[in-house]
Amino acid sequence: MPALEAAPMADLFAQYGGIALFLVAGAAVLAYFVFIVAAFLGSLTSRLDVGMKLVWAVFIICAPFLGALCWFLIGRRSAAATAR
Repeated sequence: MPALEAAPMADLFAQYGGIALFLVAGAAVLAYFVFIVAAFLGSLTSRLDVGMKLVWAVFIICAPFLGALCWFLIGRRSAAATAR
């Protein structure tokens, strides 16, 4: 019986590995942009006063990931508390 060769598997990974990496990276970048846009639109449509909306919007624009993360962790709660 001939031994199984590792070369066909390496060729397969070389052929499709780049495509898979491209698709995963593209999905991560798309998720990043959706996260930031959702935070930006959420801050603008919240029930906060105009000044706080502007502060959150500028923070999300200047520090996109950190600003969006802070909005979802802190800002939405303060907006919900203001609405009561």
